[in-house]
Amino acid sequence: MNIINIHDLYFSYGDKNILNGISVGFKKNKITGILGPNGCGKSTLLKNILGYLKYTSGQIELDNIDIKKLTQKEKAKRISFVPQKSQLMSDMTVHDFVLMGRLPHLNNSWDGYSKKDHELVTQYLQELDLDKFINRKAPTLSGGEFQRVLLARALVQDTDIILLDEPTSALDLNHALDLMAKLKENMDKKNLTAIVVLHDLNLAGMFCDEIIMIKDGKVFTTGTPIETLTKDNLKKIYNLDCEILYTSENTPYIIPKLKGGKNIWKK
Repeated sequence: MNIINIHDLYFSYGDKNILNGISVGFKKNKITGILGPNGCGKSTLLKNILGYLKYTSGQIELDNIDIKKLTQKEKAKRISFVPQKSQLMSDMTVHDFVLMGRLPHLNNSWDGYSKKDHELVTQYLQELDLDKFINRKAPTLSGGEFQRVLLARALVQDTDIILLDEPTSALDLNHALDLMAKLKENMDKKNLTAIVVLHDLNLAGMFCDEIIMIKDGKVFTTGTPIETLTKDNLKKIYNLDCEILYTSENTPYIIPKLKGGKNIWKK
């Protein structure tokens, strides 16, 4: 069952077409990875779903309702967002920054946060091993720590859909694995749906249930990691020569080759 359906979506920046007739569905209670080369329209697609950008034509449906018929607050109660990075300009504490995720649930701007709001912040900071930073100034955190804080804010928002835009791009491998594992743990426990833009193909293979591959603003292919992460697809989309190994869990693992067809590992 699809929770979001996109029909013939077009978007352009001025005269430059970015999305060229995207039609795709996102399955409920699954982690769907959006892959493709730089500039293909991955992040632009997320921003159109969120309403940050206004598509030229087409339709986006959330549970079969035209998303344009929903107010921004109604969407914020259903969809949360983890950006690639956040331009945090103030010296907010981690607690107060994560508490901002409860804003869509306030009846009006004069309402104060409830006891439940503060309890949810504490709960998710503990689940993501961030409780030791609760009174720390958020801008003083490392990149990996702050990325987990962004995930905590999205979880506190208490939505059934989370969009993530390259959440691991600035993280080392250990922190990237940790963040994706925390995401999957919460998805499975709370029956959530995640749509995540990724550059790391192996992270996509490890953690995504479904993959959508985009090229030149169009859907190139969709399917499971085994169905999509093939040598032929990676050559056509990234011009990448590679070998693909499979783990005992049948997860594809991509080993790139240097130009000229040589493997990069030493024998």
